[in-house]
Amino acid sequence: MNLKERLSSFWTLQLAGWLAYWVMIYVTFITVVPNRQLLHLLHVKTARTIIGFGLTCLLRMTYKPAARKLSFRPIALLVLSGSIVFGCLWALLEESYFYLQNPRPGQFLSWVTFPKVALDYAMTVMAWSALYFGIKYWRAWEAERERTLQANALAHQAQLELLRYQLNPHFLFNALNSIRASIDEDKVRAKRMITEFSEFLRYSLTSSDAANIPLREELAAIRNYLAIEQIRFEDRLDVQFDIEPAAEDVRIPGFLIHPLVENAIKHGMNGDAPLHLRIAAQKDAGGLHIEVANTGHWQANGNGTGIGLRNVEQRLQQLFPDRSRFAIDEADGWVRVTIEIQT
Repeated sequence: MNLKERLSSFWTLQLAGWLAYWVMIYVTFITVVPNRQLLHLLHVKTARTIIGFGLTCLLRMTYKPAARKLSFRPIALLVLSGSIVFGCLWALLEESYFYLQNPRPGQFLSWVTFPKVALDYAMTVMAWSALYFGIKYWRAWEAERERTLQANALAHQAQLELLRYQLNPHFLFNALNSIRASIDEDKVRAKRMITEFSEFLRYSLTSSDAANIPLREELAAIRNYLAIEQIRFEDRLDVQFDIEPAAEDVRIPGFLIHPLVENAIKHGMNGDAPLHLRIAAQKDAGGLHIEVANTGHWQANGNGTGIGLRNVEQRLQQLFPDRSRFAIDEADGWVRVTIEIQT
């Protein structure tokens, strides 16, 4: 829900709620006042409702930032203190309004009735506050649930895209051909290729928790994938890993980094020029930092370029709203794709 929709929703509920409050307190007293005083009753209840409406609008300005920053206990204390203060203020403003309408010397503020009226209004403000935070947290839960569903859908899409590439006849042809050629030339190498190929497929086909895995598992699958590609491209593919040990334990969405590596090889390998690929990950106080860099130039309109990257960016936005960054830049003959996740 965007800002315009949230504002529209608040004012709709605010107006409807206070209209219902006005109807309730007016209808409740119709039966206990003489007919000749109905107009005065209407005046009193309308004034009370307008003051309450205005005060809760001001109270919202305090509650709104608190809802984003505070936990339950500080919010409960804020609601309690805010209800007392605004309940007293409500009673004071109402008393002042009617005193100005009909000045009564020595009768501006009755210390006998004021505490009771203030308490009554404080309870009304507390009920309003409970509704405000209840609706706000319910909407936040709904938004989080929707983001999780969308993230799961994107993860499933990413997995399907990865499987499509893995089971692509061209990929299988090259991998199996390389294995076949190595059987007679280097049986040890061929066995290693088969192991790496099977491990790569095992991770892709049997990974059931694609939304939350340690970084080391994703990197292990990427190493299997790159080992196969290095046998395919031989000296034309140079790979370097720079992974801090602390980063390997951080849990990330599955299949998050692989599309970056796949894209780097697919669009960085041009002609006979060697491709240098560097994968780095660090963890510090700010969170997890991942970079996949390759030599060459960024091809924004290349065949198929951007689909996997857009998927990665969308998944980050859904899983880590306001806590992630995805960027692509090109400088000094390198294309760098970076991911930052606040932990």
